[in-house]
Amino acid sequence: MRAVLVEPNPLIADALGRQLGMGKIRYDRQDWAGLEELLREQGAEGLGYDAIVLGSVEDPARCVAALRAHQVGAAILCLLDRRCVATTVELLHAGADDVLVKPVVSAEVRARIEVARRRSRGLLSNAVRVGQLTVFLDGRDPEVAGERLRLSQREHAILGVLAAHHRRVVSKEHIYDEVYGLSGADPLDKVIDVYICKLRKKIAEATGGARYIETVYGRGYKFEAPPEHEEAVPAAASAARRFPAIPFAASGLHPGCLVAAE
Repeated sequence: MRAVLVEPNPLIADALGRQLGMGKIRYDRQDWAGLEELLREQGAEGLGYDAIVLGSVEDPARCVAALRAHQVGAAILCLLDRRCVATTVELLHAGADDVLVKPVVSAEVRARIEVARRRSRGLLSNAVRVGQLTVFLDGRDPEVAGERLRLSQREHAILGVLAAHHRRVVSKEHIYDEVYGLSGADPLDKVIDVYICKLRKKIAEATGGARYIETVYGRGYKFEAPPEHEEAVPAAASAARRFPAIPFAASGLHPGCLVAAE
């Protein structure tokens, strides 16, 4: 996970940076003017950050509104020096995802950023169920039909990225950036391939040979359940789709025509 920290006070920035590091969040430090310049030069997509952490900036609500006006989709977390309901409401209305009061704790910062990212992806919980697999996005090992599937830290991180985008193609560069915090370079491309092979092997062993990770040549990888592991459609729901109910008005029948059998 990558973040940009906007905090003009160097002592506070150092303290916040330590908390981000403890939360395994790679971060760059910028002042507001520098972030605005990056936004003008690279655009919202070019920023490449998962989160923007705004500290003691002048008029934080205006900064948040400016970021959203530029279509920045990253999670925006605002930090206040003291609790203020009016300021919190103003920031949330401006487009902030969350507001915290300093000092902050690494685990809470990461958890709140992950919640915001999960919502932006349309995920309602931190568990993604795909076929027989349940992938947890909070650090727990996945489960296969209720049994724990033990993964290494890197394997878990890569599977988490794929699960968060299940049924969609994810590029190697995006996976590498999410897991390592750097843009994918050609010499490091093979690193993702190696871990994908390990994941495929472990998942296949746990699911009777099923293949959950497909290679989309030239584009990346896609994580989805094979057809035989898709949840079966209940018979009643299937019948309802094949033989939909017809309203009386459309059927031409009068309710009085229906006579109960004795």
